[in-house]
Amino acid sequence: MTDWETTFQQLLEGQVEEVKVPKEDFLFVRTMLIEKGWLFEVVGEAKHGGITIYRKNSITPTS
Repeated sequence: MTDWETTFQQLLEGQVEEVKVPKEDFLFVRTMLIEKGWLFEVVGEAKHGGITIYRKNSITPTS
């Protein structure tokens, strides 16, 4: 099983360029991103077959 929290921390810290999430883990990962407040720090791109590729958001939201 993938430790998604650690994987996304690596993405946000610039240790990895992208994270590929299979469709069976998508809802878990999305929920985790919302709970951690990371949803707007990443950009997800849906690919064929249900895979979503997340990359760090280069545009920081302002509020």
